[in-house]
Amino acid sequence: MSAADLAIYFKGKGCDYYYEYDSSYGNLDLKDKVIVHVGGDCGSSAYYFILKGARYVIFYEKDAELLRKYRDVCKELGFCDRADARGEWRPGDYPDGDAFVMDCEGCESGLDFSALSKYKLVCVAVHAWTQDKASLLKNMYGWRLQYVSPDGEELMFCRGQS
Repeated sequence: MSAADLAIYFKGKGCDYYYEYDSSYGNLDLKDKVIVHVGGDCGSSAYYFILKGARYVIFYEKDAELLRKYRDVCKELGFCDRADARGEWRPGDYPDGDAFVMDCEGCESGLDFSALSKYKLVCVAVHAWTQDKASLLKNMYGWRLQYVSPDGEELMFCRGQS
């Protein structure tokens, strides 16, 4: 399936973020890496990361309906053996991996930046409504701006290998 077809496929599942992924993550080196992703949607990001060469994806999604949809999506697209879908992310959940990607509205306020040091690559989305945004951003000095959503409500910052 082409990227456009996948965007339509995921939108039909009620998971309408696939169209952003090339802009958000397209230039990241994910080959042979284990990705930890907070804000996994219905597995659309996991599938994208796998298409970009990720070895395995551990993702968190708090919405039970999206997790249910993930079970269908991974079977239909054939990647259930390469992803682990978990429930809601909680501060302190930092499983082993090579990259940590957080795009979960509100989760960014619970980050432990010292725990992130174990990852070679870290990307965090900061949303317009993020609480204590100044404190969060001060912890991200020197990170590169990776993505700006079309409405400007989301900024993705990364540090480490790209």
